Amino acid sequence: MLSLPSFDNQRLIFHAARQTLRKAEMARLAVHEWLNYHDFELEEWKTKTASELGISISELERKLLAAAQRQAIMRKRDEDPNPIETCNLDDDSCTQSPSVNEQIQT
Repeated sequence: MLSLPSFDNQRLIFHAARQTLRKAEMARLAVHEWLNYHDFELEEWKTKTASELGISISELERKLLAAAQRQAIMRKRDEDPNPIETCNLDDDSCTQSPSVNEQIQT
């Protein structure tokens, strides 16, 4: 049987997780609405930027996605003292490094 403090803690964790999911869904809807509203401007910007760089729109989108992934990895690396992934910033590729335990075993 659960003790009362343990039950209360589990209940609080459950409610906090539910609130977090609600807030995330509200943010997703807001971003989706904003993107729909500004879709023409974003497409215009992508076309202009791609032509200035002399590349196709799909190549620009790929580069933007790679840059966003690098930023996310760098942000994660700043938060985590033992990063799992390493990124080569020159060729837009990320590889998984062995974990600390795997490095110790070898």
